[in-house]
Amino acid sequence: LTPLYLAAHAAAGWREALRLGLVAGAVMTALGVSWMLDLLGTFGELPLWACAPLFAIYCLWTAVPFAAWAILLSSWTCPRGLAPLAAAAAFSGLWWSWPAIFPFTVLLGLPRAPSWIQPAELGGVALVEVLVFTASGLLAEAWRAPDRRRQRLYFAAALALPLASTLAGRWRMAALDAETTRTVRVGLVQPNIPLLWFDKQARLARLREPSAAAQAEGADIVVWPENMYPWTLNRPFDRDFSDDDRILARHARPTLFGAGNAADSDLYGYNSAFHMAADGAVLGRFDKNLLVPLGEEIPLVDPAWAQGLVPGMAHNLRGDGPARFLVTPGPPGSKASPVSLGPLICYEDVFAWFARAVAAQPGGVEAFVNLTNDTWFGPTSEPWGHQALAQYRVVEHRVPMIRAVNSGPSSLIDRSGRVVVSTRLHAVSIDAPVPPEHLIADLELGRDTASAPTIYARGGWLFVHVCQVSAAAMLVLAAVRPRRTAPPRP
Repeated sequence: LTPLYLAAHAAAGWREALRLGLVAGAVMTALGVSWMLDLLGTFGELPLWACAPLFAIYCLWTAVPFAAWAILLSSWTCPRGLAPLAAAAAFSGLWWSWPAIFPFTVLLGLPRAPSWIQPAELGGVALVEVLVFTASGLLAEAWRAPDRRRQRLYFAAALALPLASTLAGRWRMAALDAETTRTVRVGLVQPNIPLLWFDKQARLARLREPSAAAQAEGADIVVWPENMYPWTLNRPFDRDFSDDDRILARHARPTLFGAGNAADSDLYGYNSAFHMAADGAVLGRFDKNLLVPLGEEIPLVDPAWAQGLVPGMAHNLRGDGPARFLVTPGPPGSKASPVSLGPLICYEDVFAWFARAVAAQPGGVEAFVNLTNDTWFGPTSEPWGHQALAQYRVVEHRVPMIRAVNSGPSSLIDRSGRVVVSTRLHAVSIDAPVPPEHLIADLELGRDTASAPTIYARGGWLFVHVCQVSAAAMLVLAAVRPRRTAPPRP
């Protein structure tokens, strides 16, 4: 944001600032989410000439907060000492006020160094953004400073802010490492099942084989990815099958798995996560609440009509709230203490408010568990960005997350937001199959979200609304104050 900060301040009026912001935001989006072109072609079955304009519209839509921010900087006068902080709060407020199909932060790369994202425990991803954007503004003000003394002062502050943040983050991570009171061994199954592969018994074998291997390596709990069980289950589903369709055919451990399901009276089905005990009894079900537009839910129009136009679209029914699974680790008859897990399906871990609702359930959760199928996006940056957003959710609530992803990366994220272990991301297809695999993860537990809620959970989540109010106030002030005179242009 530093170059845009400088360019917007030098813009000759709001129209030029608007153009600068749209270009900056659209280019950032085009480079960062280029995977959407592949998604439109694979999922929507659209030719490139149709995908390109849709992608361009998405990029321009995402660029609107950049444009509004650039206009604000070009017209609003603020004391230079406050300008970096005010501009940072304004950008975060504008960004999280603009509707998005796939909500993300422009700081997707930051979780690669988890010490930088620890302030999310206090004010969520918005606080991390404000700290980083303030440093960006300080760099810009150092460039704009009228004399060497102020230049050095701004530059020193721009360096001191991230240095202090990362040192505090490392201290906090070290303190969290001492919280572990018990460890549960989890087996994450990554079947690497290609899209549109209709051999159901072969798909089931890819789930059973790594589950058996995970049990042999000491797994106490087994987790399958989203919607990988190949048959649609009838509601209610309360016990494992006794025939060839059995889920626990080759292992006997509590299993969390994803499957489509519907009652006989339902016109459409649900995308759900099930908790099956080691003896085959189904003890819990969570129906996905946040459905991907067009991929899982067709809004506004008759779903059957829309599917006739684009067969790749699908429509599901929504769940009615979060769920909590009490999972007893180990074989049938185990006397181990149950683990409270909060299920999230697919991109539900992208929405901070929904993860907060899962964490706020009576009794709390000791860990999140995410069941995902990101195979639609191929071997692009999207699965890694998805994992990065999950890291923010973990830091916000200080409980770990286990993620079982069909074609990777499956991973364990500890309560500090570190990816402890992870599989590789694969390009899977029917023509180039990838063998199924599994990951053994030692899930370290030490707190639950009910007895030890974070500052973010208690009220720090309101910080993003403070940024939104600040942005609105700045826009109003910029509109009513006299326009500043544009600087001479070279």
